[in-house]
Amino acid sequence: MAQVLVADDDEGVRTLLRLSLELEGHVVGEAADGGEALQAMCDCRPDVLVLDMMMPGTDGADVLRALKDCRSTPRPRVVAYSASPTHLELAGRLGADDMVLKSGDMTDLLSVVAGF
Repeated sequence: MAQVLVADDDEGVRTLLRLSLELEGHVVGEAADGGEALQAMCDCRPDVLVLDMMMPGTDGADVLRALKDCRSTPRPRVVAYSASPTHLELAGRLGADDMVLKSGDMTDLLSVVAGF
């Protein structure tokens, strides 16, 4: 199973994602914003980053841009996660490996992470 970092500003969403991914056997860390996500990626080097595209401050697009410019750490597989199809399109242009539309159903996200 993968080491996964969940970056989302909503604590309830982070908790739901963490618990769902842990039930699938993944090791999961959390970040409350893009800045925390960038720091956590240096500290724990996750295999997969589940990235909320709409966060205050350093958002998902900023994280994807930073990952594109960063050459010092191995880049995790990035799953962009958003309720906005427009933000998911942007994520694809910025190099996200996959995009999942936020909904009440975790099946799509779990399937994508399992595929990595």
